[in-house]
Amino acid sequence: MRGIWAAASLFVLPWGLQGQGIVLGAGYSTPRPVDVAPGQVITVYVRIPGKTPADPTKASPPLPTALAGFSALLRQSFGGPLDVPLVSVADSQSCSNLGTVVCDTITMVTVQIPYELTPNVPGTMLPPNLARLDVSYNGAAASSLFLNPVMDRVHVLNSCDVAANLPPGDCLPVITHSDGSLVSIRNQAQPGEVLTVAMVGLGWAVEKALTGAAAPDWGPLVDGVTIGITTRVNAAPDLPDPAPAASGARLRPGSVGVYEVKFLTPSAPPVAACGGAVRSNLTVSIGRTASYDGAAICVDASAQ
Repeated sequence: MRGIWAAASLFVLPWGLQGQGIVLGAGYSTPRPVDVAPGQVITVYVRIPGKTPADPTKASPPLPTALAGFSALLRQSFGGPLDVPLVSVADSQSCSNLGTVVCDTITMVTVQIPYELTPNVPGTMLPPNLARLDVSYNGAAASSLFLNPVMDRVHVLNSCDVAANLPPGDCLPVITHSDGSLVSIRNQAQPGEVLTVAMVGLGWAVEKALTGAAAPDWGPLVDGVTIGITTRVNAAPDLPDPAPAASGARLRPGSVGVYEVKFLTPSAPPVAACGGAVRSNLTVSIGRTASYDGAAICVDASAQ
C-alpha cells in the first residue's frame, strides 16, 4: 500500500510467552501499528505452537465471528469491544532443514475490521483512538495486533489476495474487462475500453454499510475518490490529481468490504507495446482522503 502517510509494518505479538524472546519482524525501522480503515479486509498471520495444519476454511456472508477455532475482538479507546467477522482461515508451513527439519505452522486469518472503528483524523483536537485486534484460538488468547485507525487505507486487490476470492493462478492486479476477465499481458486492455478496479480499505460509504454483511445490489457509493492515469512505461502508482473518479466508487454488490471504481483507458494507442523490458504501459492510481494505491497494466499497442 502506498499512501500520503507512511506505510505501516505488519506484526503480530503473541501472548503467554512472557520471559521468552519474540521476533516481531525484520527491517530497518521499528515496527509500528498497522493502518486500518473502517471496513478494511486484512489478513493477520498467527503462529500457534504445536498446531497441526488443517484444510482452509472460508465463510460466506453474513460472516461468522468464529471460524476454524479462531475468533477476534476489536478493542479501541472510543467504545466497547466488538466481535470481528472472519472471512477465512488457512494454514501454511515454514520449514528449516538445517540439521534437523523444524517446521512452524503459520495461520492466515482474514478478517473484516468493523465499520464501527473510529478513525483518527489529522488536525483535530480529539485525543487519539488507540486500537488493538485480539485473536483467540479455541478460546485461549493467541495474538494481539496493534492498529492505527485511519480514514482510509487504499489497497488495489491482487488476484492472490484472500479478499479477491479468485482461484489460484498468476498474481495480477484485479483490474477486469467488462466480461470479468483479468487484464494481463496475454489479455490486454484496448484503447478506449472501460475497466473496473477492485479495492479494499476505502473506508466509510455515503450510506452506512453493515459489518460482515454482503453489500446490497445497489452498491453504496463512496465519495471523495480520485483517480489518475499515467501512460508512461513501467510507471509506479502516484498520488492522483484531485479530480474525482468519473463514475465514482461503490461497494461491490454481494461482496464484503470490496469496493470498485471504473475508468476509461485513453483512446490513443500506447507509446510502447508490452514485452521484454516493457512490463506495463499504463498505470492507474486511486486515492481518497489519506492514502492511495494503484496498479500498472498493459494496453494493446496494435489496436487501431
